[in-house]
Amino acid sequence: MKAKAFRAIHLLAIIALLVLVTRKSTAEKALRAKYREWVEEGERIHVRSWYAEAETALTDEWNLDVVGIVDTWSGATPMGLPPTELDWLSDPIEETRRAGLVTLAREAGEYDFSFEFGLSHEPDYISRSYAVRLSRQYAEDTLTLSAGLSYLDDTVDTKITGYPGFDEQTKRTPDINFGAHRILDPKTTIAVNLSYSRPSGYLSDPYKNVAYYSTVHGAKVLWPTPENRPGTRNVYVVFVEGTRYIESLRSSVQGSYRFFADDSGLRGNTLEMQWFKRIGENLVIRPLLRYYNQSAADYYVTILDESKVNDANPPTGLAPHYSADYRISKMESLAYGLKLTMFKGENINLDLAYERYDMEGRDGVTSPLMYPDADIYTVGLQWEF
Repeated sequence: MKAKAFRAIHLLAIIALLVLVTRKSTAEKALRAKYREWVEEGERIHVRSWYAEAETALTDEWNLDVVGIVDTWSGATPMGLPPTELDWLSDPIEETRRAGLVTLAREAGEYDFSFEFGLSHEPDYISRSYAVRLSRQYAEDTLTLSAGLSYLDDTVDTKITGYPGFDEQTKRTPDINFGAHRILDPKTTIAVNLSYSRPSGYLSDPYKNVAYYSTVHGAKVLWPTPENRPGTRNVYVVFVEGTRYIESLRSSVQGSYRFFADDSGLRGNTLEMQWFKRIGENLVIRPLLRYYNQSAADYYVTILDESKVNDANPPTGLAPHYSADYRISKMESLAYGLKLTMFKGENINLDLAYERYDMEGRDGVTSPLMYPDADIYTVGLQWEF
């Protein structure tokens, strides 16, 4: 199955290339490429990402867009055990993810329609995605209303845990979303998006364990057991974004707020501010500041009570639930950075960006060693012809 997925991704890329190069020269086309590095401190996770996109007009109404992504991971990450243990970090890993996304879009009159199909392959994970989106413009094109449906069909190979009984597991995620975009005046826009999703199936992380104390020959010994998250999850997201152009400064300010919640106590808030400043005719600088905080999931623990250990292999998703994954603890993060966009003529632009990402726990219990800090470097190129 993994070999078939890998071949399918290559087939998508070949089809996209053939379509792009065989279109008439008068058709609008665009090529985009991006390279990004995520580098965590302390020899933690290092991710290198290559991204390429090709877009072409098939007819006056239909457009084809194809995206290819290759991510490589290396380094180590917390497994859920306390940092006092020698093996609290995973063994150094080397993995690659290959993904492709094809979008077929139609723009005709007041209506826009698109269909997407995506495929992502990792050594232990395969994901297929499907999405449709419909939008309509009102009020002389100053108001756009949209709605979309998406569905993720994932297969997780849990045999990598080494625990007996683990095999391939499935996860399904339907999602519905609604959006509105309004032009308030020539210099101001606002957008609102609402979404609901319901993941179900194997929602645990096969790489994460939870530690508990067990009495052996009269002594307490720390043992690991696989985490057991709920088998279903309801997720709600609200996103609001506004943009204002300040003509006297030749600048635009963009601010956004995102709230998400699920039925296990997770609540997250994201505030982001970006400032786009044009310098001359060929350069735009964009400082960025993003703050995020969240509450802990109801089933988050640092040390598990032995009486609550679920001995089912693999975990069934039934209660009791528990996870020591620091990513669902009470915590906050701050990201800040700068992006430069340089224009070469009317058709080519180059992006250079740097971001700093700092994460910190807020529950007073989880070890600060769990939370990573990272540097993010990005180089991007776009060519329209």
